[in-house]
Amino acid sequence: MNSEEIIFAVERIEHLEKVFDEVKTAFETDQDFFENDAMQKKVSLLTQYMESGQWLRDFELDEKGKLPADLKRGILSEDGLYNLVCDIEQSKHKKSGSLINLFDKNGILFAILWIVIYVVGFGTMDGISENIGIPKLLTVIFGAVISAVILVFTKKNDLSERFGLCNFKGNPKDFLFFIPLAVISTASTWSGLSFGIAPLTALLSIIAMCFVGFLEEIIFRGMLFGEMRKNGIKSAIIVSSLTFGVGHIVNLLMGAPVFETLLQLVYASAVGFCYTAIFHKGKSLWPCIISHAAVNSLSVFGAEPNTAMLIAVSAIQTLLGIGYGAWILKKGEQ
Repeated sequence: MNSEEIIFAVERIEHLEKVFDEVKTAFETDQDFFENDAMQKKVSLLTQYMESGQWLRDFELDEKGKLPADLKRGILSEDGLYNLVCDIEQSKHKKSGSLINLFDKNGILFAILWIVIYVVGFGTMDGISENIGIPKLLTVIFGAVISAVILVFTKKNDLSERFGLCNFKGNPKDFLFFIPLAVISTASTWSGLSFGIAPLTALLSIIAMCFVGFLEEIIFRGMLFGEMRKNGIKSAIIVSSLTFGVGHIVNLLMGAPVFETLLQLVYASAVGFCYTAIFHKGKSLWPCIISHAAVNSLSVFGAEPNTAMLIAVSAIQTLLGIGYGAWILKKGEQ
């Protein structure tokens, strides 16, 4: 990059830094913020900057040390611009209703409510489906219903960016082109494959597992972590990861072996840490949703491992999840 391009980048950042400060102040203090046409044009300018890819290019310039040390660069902070744009969009399109009112009042409580609905609902529907002789049938129906409710709520209240249901905004090379994620996604098959399951049961199980991947990501990452990070990124990452892992303890209620479940708590927390890092840095849940759905769906055909293999697979998943997540977080700080 030549010196002229650096000059243009500096001028752009200086200008947008002033715009950012003006918009942030007006949003927090001006009751007529949304009726101010001039201010809304500035909001559009910031949004376009963030979504066009220019923000990422400027951010990479800063990482490489190409920008002046004394340049004010608050707009390049990883969550500053993103959170401001999301807050403005959420306020602009705020709707009435009990769900959005609860979300506005206490986003963490809102996430916990969905965790309870998801865990209790899936466990109950699994049991009833087994009793009627068509495993996973009611689980699939329940998964489809609450997924639709969440998607409609998200779309209606313009929460797609906040919940991560948007395009990936990171640089793939900073995520090692998702190769470690692809490896983690195949963990269910490391012990071999088994195709003894009935076709209808297999189909319903795969669909149910895809719903699990989607719902757990949007609830634990998009909702819970998305709200908790306002009070501190490090604590939010830890709590979100551990909550995701510990949540698998409900498998004991469905008859899962104790030792196997305890191992799952460990590697699920590690993989949850990895997914949280991806969402935090890339601003999108789709890589996590796809990976999570793949892990769950492939488990339908995964062979039952012996104890030694179970421990080995769990250890590899744990180390890979923690290592990959740490790489992503560290790379973003350089």
